[in-house]
Amino acid sequence: MIQIAKSKPLAYGTSGIGGTPHLAGEMLKQRTGAQLDHIPYKGGGPAVADAVGGQIPLVFTAIASAQQYVRTNRLVALGVPSAKRSSALPEVPTFQESGVAGFDVSSWTGIFAPANTPRAVIDRLQKELAVVLQSPFVKERYAALGIEPVGNSPDEFAAQVRGDLARWEKVVKDANVRVE
Repeated sequence: MIQIAKSKPLAYGTSGIGGTPHLAGEMLKQRTGAQLDHIPYKGGGPAVADAVGGQIPLVFTAIASAQQYVRTNRLVALGVPSAKRSSALPEVPTFQESGVAGFDVSSWTGIFAPANTPRAVIDRLQKELAVVLQSPFVKERYAALGIEPVGNSPDEFAAQVRGDLARWEKVVKDANVRVE
């Protein structure tokens, strides 16, 4: 796909402007020199539907949105953007395994509290959430969606957020992404 996109532009659909799928496409473009043209949709579902229907050649989306189509051979999974393979689609290589060095777009969801929340409350919330995230029921439900819960410490999460903001700021500036 990258070799093709270096010789002629390929369109890719996403859930919209400025989201992780869009920025992952821009990062891939920046790292490989591929000619990728972003087509923002009003949600991941319509973008996936157009890829399944052949209206667009590529879609960057969450595994949960695409895995049913991959399993029924209606979409071909070219890669997962995280540093390690997904437990939901273990047969699909990472972009790094396919030769895109340093390409790691691990999505996450976090829980935030107001800045003046006492540290004791933050620590208690984190410990309780970590227990819930490690419960077999939650792990099983998340695994079905291709999500692997972490439940890291508040300090680790804050460092992750700061690192991601710096990384994405560069991608956004280099790609001249503008939210309309």
